[in-house]
Amino acid sequence: MAQGEELRSIGADLHLSVGGVHALLFRTFPKLGAANTVNAVHIAGRMGLLGDRHAPKACPGSVRMPETLVCVLRLVACGHTNAEIGRHFERSEGWAAEQMRAIMRRLDARDRAHAVALAIGAGLIRPPRPEQHVA
Repeated sequence: MAQGEELRSIGADLHLSVGGVHALLFRTFPKLGAANTVNAVHIAGRMGLLGDRHAPKACPGSVRMPETLVCVLRLVACGHTNAEIGRHFERSEGWAAEQMRAIMRRLDARDRAHAVALAIGAGLIRPPRPEQHVA
């Protein structure tokens, strides 16, 4: 997940169905104290569970991102939904979704979890402290 692999590809590597990968993934959330996949990738990276082989690849070149997008990334990394992010900025859920699409384009990320992993690798954000996790 941290490298942006699709569930189908992960399942093929592990000889599991997509549903089996989902089930395995959801069983890890409580063990990590994660709210969702993005938060799980973030926490696993902080805990050193990804290792060098599975660590997210750093973004090529120098990534420049407006502070608003970095703040959105931080909220996503902590497990917030688009609706929650929209409320944080006193904007709509659609606005938050558009910000996330912009982030993913800039980072060339496949999904939210991949975007967070790439942002950590590029030094744009740091993993949250345990007390910052969303319950």
